[in-house]
Amino acid sequence: MTCLKCCKYYDKIVNFLYLENDIISELLINYYRDYVFNIKSEKSKMRIDKIMNLYTEKEEFYKYIQRIFNLEKNNEIYDNYEKIMRKLLKLYSEFEKINAKKIKNSRWL
Repeated sequence: MTCLKCCKYYDKIVNFLYLENDIISELLINYYRDYVFNIKSEKSKMRIDKIMNLYTEKEEFYKYIQRIFNLEKNNEIYDNYEKIMRKLLKLYSEFEKINAKKIKNSRWL
């Protein structure tokens, strides 16, 4: 499978317009752009691509990531691509769990 097939949202992600003072978006997008094709696992590439696309598309997820990363500003997580991507994967899983709890069971009577 070619790299671009694994990262079908690559162009959209790297061209995402963020505010000038949005350091977190700049960091995430730059790391994504610089390192995503170095990931050996095709499945991992597709997952990171999907998560970064969600970050650029869904305001609720964007704000969730921004809030958590801002809380951890003093952490050394920012200096390492692998740490950032692991953190992003973890936050995505937590976000999915939070959203699953919000879904209400609607029944038609």
